[in-house]
Amino acid sequence: MTPPNLAQACAKVQALSFDCYGTIIDWDAGIRGALGSIEALAGCDLERLLEERERLEYALLAASYRPYGEVLGESMGQAAAEQGRKVSPAEQRDFAASMGRWPAFADSAEALKRLGSRFRLALLSNVESATLQQSIAAFDTPFAELVTAEDVRSYKPAMPHFEAALERLQLSSDQMLHVAGSLYHDIRPATQAGWRTVWINRRGDPIPSDLDPAWVFPDLGNLALALGC
Repeated sequence: MTPPNLAQACAKVQALSFDCYGTIIDWDAGIRGALGSIEALAGCDLERLLEERERLEYALLAASYRPYGEVLGESMGQAAAEQGRKVSPAEQRDFAASMGRWPAFADSAEALKRLGSRFRLALLSNVESATLQQSIAAFDTPFAELVTAEDVRSYKPAMPHFEAALERLQLSSDQMLHVAGSLYHDIRPATQAGWRTVWINRRGDPIPSDLDPAWVFPDLGNLALALGC
């Protein structure tokens, strides 16, 4: 099935909400670079480490709220231990603190500027507020709202981020378009809540059949073009 024209379908949309890491900030380059700077991890199986860290993170996030920096550092330390590597608490903290310096995708700044000229923009992120502020400091784009896990004491895919965005922006879900790279944290829960969604498929992953007729773009630049920005 051919997806409907995005600009026409979103004629009533007043605001775009985004996930940050993996959508605007290059999560893959950032985390790989940060892990590569830890001496204790030299020569480890990096792909296994990344996979196991993500699995461990999901379990940690399912428990009571903790700052994401703690979760990120601890999940990395636990994944390293599964390969017999010992990462100190200080190294875990430094690793987590590096997140605010991870690079943006090359298209992010210009695309956000174009989109921001027409829509109100909001960020919905699972990190702490200070980390998110650091990540977006270089963008010449005003964000109407920043909703973080620190604010709502909850992690996506749970609903508090989305509910807080609607409340703060004083909009209904049919006036929003949610843009994200993560199917698990963003696209599926937002779609289930009745939001229009756009999947930014930067990794070129296979498109799940149950996303049809969701909109899929390889980057934010193509999204801006599709919206006439």
